[in-house]
Amino acid sequence: MIKSLYFLIITIIIPIFGYSQFQFNKIKEFQINSLYKVGIVDYFDSKNLYLAYINKLSKGTEIALINGKGEIILSKNLQGDGPEKFTTSMNSLGFSRGGDIWVLTTFELLLYDQNLKLKERIKFEPNTQVYIANRTYPFQYFYKNNNPSNFHFFLNPSGVHNFLGFRQFKNKYLVNLYDSHSKSNYSLAPIIKREIGQKLNENMSDVYFPIYTVDKNESPQLYLTSSFDSEITVFDLNNGTEIKNIKIKHGAFDFLKGTNLDISNLPSRENITLGAKNHNIFKLDNELIILEYIQEIPYGTYEQKIAEDPTYHHFQDPNYHRLILFEGNTQVSGDIKLPVNGKLMTALPDNRLLFQLIDPDIEEDFIRFGIYELVKSSD
Repeated sequence: MIKSLYFLIITIIIPIFGYSQFQFNKIKEFQINSLYKVGIVDYFDSKNLYLAYINKLSKGTEIALINGKGEIILSKNLQGDGPEKFTTSMNSLGFSRGGDIWVLTTFELLLYDQNLKLKERIKFEPNTQVYIANRTYPFQYFYKNNNPSNFHFFLNPSGVHNFLGFRQFKNKYLVNLYDSHSKSNYSLAPIIKREIGQKLNENMSDVYFPIYTVDKNESPQLYLTSSFDSEITVFDLNNGTEIKNIKIKHGAFDFLKGTNLDISNLPSRENITLGAKNHNIFKLDNELIILEYIQEIPYGTYEQKIAEDPTYHHFQDPNYHRLILFEGNTQVSGDIKLPVNGKLMTALPDNRLLFQLIDPDIEEDFIRFGIYELVKSSD
């Protein structure tokens, strides 16, 4: 039974030497009744609705609408044969400006209303075919010059490997887009021109991929980094030009200090990566940006973890995830720990972040989520 929504104020003080101090205030918690994995990818503020996917294993992956109390309003698997369905993988999900639902697949973009009735279908030929199983990523798009008829969207999701098997990947671009007005593909951010591009060995193609988000305001901007990078590049999406580069000072990312980034230098055990990587990026209000990265796990610690749980991977362990805060052109925090057992889902208005809260010691028949407000300490 879903418990009543309740409010707690739990302050996590983050001591940061040489930077301003920030704190997370936990302002709300809710629960979703589900025995299956639920991933929340977007939020529609005016109706207090979350857009999510539910991985029902052999039954497939469903699109779900969830209200602010955690109640599943609607959940449906749209993969399959039929006039309103799609036949390839569901790679990305996102709300439109008006609250409809975009679904990006390998070869087409579909628009559904909130009853999951099909309204529009856009076919395209991808630069690289991407197939994602058992989960989906946030859909990124914008309107050029704020013109509703000039709709552009990204073909390769953030955080997804895009260069698998391409030995000459340094001649490619980090992001690929589709212009629905001209019905053509185009690309941004040539890898070879990035500062990190000169250091990448060709064998990094399987582990190098874009990390980005889009600020969909009247002057849309792209905030772009990569899995292995020490800067965030900001692009003006109206004209595709680079505006600025923001340097990243990770608390622990020794691999980036090398003069030659070679996959053989990445800490690993039996093809399992133990090293650090950038994981996600979110645009908040008032020129604030949050970068999420994963720290390296010591080999001995990993050995102890897999002895207890053979399925363990530190990429899934919140204890190795860190956040870094930027304001404008400047990094204003060091490494910030996530809330205990918190897995970051998405950013919300008013500088709030949504976390899934997982208790590793208790098997529950519901999934807990907490909303945290990020504020600067008055001290």
